This record gives sequence, structure tokens and C-alpha cells, in this order.
Amino acid sequence: MSEAVERLLAWERGLLRSETLDQWLECAAQTPDGANARLLLADATHELRPLLLGIREAPGVEPAVAVHFVASLAGLAPHLLAMRSAWRGNFQAADHALLFPGAAASRYVAILPLHRAGHLIGLYTAASAVATPFESLEPGLLDHAADVVVASLDRHLDRARVLRGGLVDPLTGWNSHRYLQARLREELARAQRERGSVACLVADVDRLQALNDELGYAAGDRALQEVAARIESQVRSSDAAARIGSDAFGVVLPATDLPHAVPLAERILAAVRAGPVDTGGGTGRDLRVSIGISGCRPQPGQDRKMLADQLIADAVAALHRAKRTGGDRYEVQPA
Repeated sequence: MSEAVERLLAWERGLLRSETLDQWLECAAQTPDGANARLLLADATHELRPLLLGIREAPGVEPAVAVHFVASLAGLAPHLLAMRSAWRGNFQAADHALLFPGAAASRYVAILPLHRAGHLIGLYTAASAVATPFESLEPGLLDHAADVVVASLDRHLDRARVLRGGLVDPLTGWNSHRYLQARLREELARAQRERGSVACLVADVDRLQALNDELGYAAGDRALQEVAARIESQVRSSDAAARIGSDAFGVVLPATDLPHAVPLAERILAAVRAGPVDTGGGTGRDLRVSIGISGCRPQPGQDRKMLADQLIADAVAALHRAKRTGGDRYEVQPA
């Protein structure tokens, strides 16, 4: 067995045995012959980006391998959709500039098409200034390597989907909307027994879509993660917090009436205003949130599911009033 094949097998084992996405990315960052790698994934429904970013163990650190998401690979070069096997050769700006942005110094490139169920789902690409990546390997071995990339990546995607379908939001690590609804019903039951109160707070990031449109969804996700961390820093350990929408967060405050929920809203506003929010690449933006607050004192015998739905709806209605009046403030929905 040649040394090049041994390196390839060791690289494939590293991908398959990776226990975390960070480990997988670290292994994928370098091809077996040391060329710099780049991963392109077709993500027309915008599902993969939050899945992959959400299960990273170090979301604030740039991944070792550059991962890029595109709505369609055909937009980069139409001939890519017909690729069935790996290709390697000289860099040609007319054919490869969109695949290898900023790679003018690279003279040689390699492209491994990633297929699942007969469909092209992405490309694993490599560039080098000194030698053609994978030059000493047979084409059949490269096709096998592409299959290993897909299989090992799918394992991490499946893990992320399990998290998303359960009680954890994969992007922020917060609890999911499903969890918040369950906790809210529990606290309403407790309040019924003890004749107490429950409050609900919903916070939404102001004008996040404008940031996504300007800097891209990866920057928006980074900002959303930091805003979530700032909100979480103000939430009491007895409260239940969850991500309940694309840029919205909910908090259930047990044994709390409306006046006593206001200080939390004020602390959250101050925490988000405290400084620019990191959007990646060493840049930051000043972001703000709007907050809606609702509360109730449930009576014995009232339907808890209906009460929970109404409490969240009331908080969202108050949130919308806050946004309509300029944002960066809170509104209270009368009980």
C-alpha cells in the first residue's frame, strides 16, 4: 500500500470517528496531502446552516474548514450538476473563480462532488499553489473519499435534527418552543394550586433581517447567538427560557406578577444595548430588542393549554406594539 493511500485511509477514519462536528471540521480542513479545503453545500431551504452552526461546540470560533452554503450549485457553474466523479487539474479563473474565491495564488485545484441518493448535495474542494491536490490517488479512491465525506457529515446532521426535533434549539443551545409550552403549563398548574401568578416575556431582535440581507445569514446567526447569551445572562435560574421563533425568545417567570416582570425586561434591554454585537470577521453591530410582557393569575379549573396559548399570544401582541412604536423598548399587555 502506498504512502498516499495510507494517508487517505487515515483521513477517512478521522472523519468517520469524529465525535463532534468541531472534530469533523478540523479533520476535513486539510486534505490527506495538506491542501487547503473548502466545503460547499446546497441549502435551498436554509436548513443546513442553522443545523451545522447550532451543534458546534465552539460557536464563537471560526471553523477550521471553510463551510459555505448556496441556494443552488448551478449558480456557481452549471456544469457542476453533471459531475459524477472527482476532478483535478489546473486552476482556470473562468471555471473556478466562484468555487475558489480569493484563490488567485492557487495554481492547482481538485473538486469532489458529494452525492446523496443520486443528487448532488455539495462539493468538497481543495486548492494548492505547489501541487495538484490528490494527484497521486486513483480516481476511484477519490470517489470513495467523497462518499465518506457525505456519510460522516450526515451523521452530524442527523444528530442536529434529533436536537431540533426535541427540546433543544440547535443554533443557540436554548430550550425549544415545545419545552417552553410544557413548562408554562406546569407553572400554570402550580399557580392554580397555590393561587399565584405567572408572567411571560417575549423578546424579538429588531431589524435582524436587514443585517441578514446586508452581511449574510452566517453573520445574522452569529449575532443571534450573542444576543441570546446576553438575554440568558439576565434570566433567573428559576425561570424557563426558550427560542420560540427565528429571532424571538420567550421566558416564563414562575410566581411572578406583571409589575415584577418589568425589571427583567429592563435588564435585558440594557444588556443588549451594552455594546456592539459580534457578527463575525472582527466586526460588530449595534442591535436592539423589543419586548412584550403578559401575565395572569389562573383560576382553578381553567384549561391550562388554553391559558398557556393565550399568555404567549398576549406577550406577542405587546411585543408588536413595542415594535410599532420604534422598538428597543418593552410593552405590557394588561392582564
